[in-house]
Amino acid sequence: MNDRHPTGVLAPTDAAPDAFAPEQLRSARRCLALLGVLGAGSMVGVAFSLYLVNHAPLLLVGISPLGRHIVLAAPTVDPIALVTVVTIRRIVFYLACFYLGRALGPAGIAWIENRAGLFGRFVRFVESWFERAPRLVVLVGAGPTVAMLAGIAGLKPLTFALLALPSLVGRLLFMIGFAEWLRAPIEMLLELIEEIWVPGTVVMVLVVSLWEWRRRRRRTDDLAELPPASRTEP
Repeated sequence: MNDRHPTGVLAPTDAAPDAFAPEQLRSARRCLALLGVLGAGSMVGVAFSLYLVNHAPLLLVGISPLGRHIVLAAPTVDPIALVTVVTIRRIVFYLACFYLGRALGPAGIAWIENRAGLFGRFVRFVESWFERAPRLVVLVGAGPTVAMLAGIAGLKPLTFALLALPSLVGRLLFMIGFAEWLRAPIEMLLELIEEIWVPGTVVMVLVVSLWEWRRRRRRTDDLAELPPASRTEP
């Protein structure tokens, strides 16, 4: 069913923190650092989205490829450039999640479920389907959670990337088509945003700053769920 591990690899493990090799812990730290950088870029994009969506839409989707940003940018950006930039940005994020799962192994399952919060039931649903058909799940629904599960299950990186790309590109083409269908109201919305982007950006920066402050307070708890050495090794 997978490339490295037998069936049932996604079952959470009770292994002690000392069972993690130093290289696993260093790899997890590198992945978390990259995810942190990408996440920070996304937050910057959200904070300044009201300006960027009209003045630098390709930059906006490059640093913050959220669905709403893609739909708003689609009418004014070349489709090929849009798909290329968003695909690269998202596949980098997915690969970081993939290697984080690869580093943590089965112990990462409990970490995912703890972080899922209200979406824990959905995560367990994805896990159950991943046990049955991992390649199909990646092909149909590639995303951060699926990417981490793929790393835990031991799929080869190239296999994961080749399976994730069609899913990713397919969703982008759908969003571009949807934006084209709504071109007229989107263009009206962009005109409105152009008129209010200055005060709107002030509000967005304040909201994002508050959200980031609360997220940083939770981050300590997230790191505490990893083995202690993963927070101290260089």
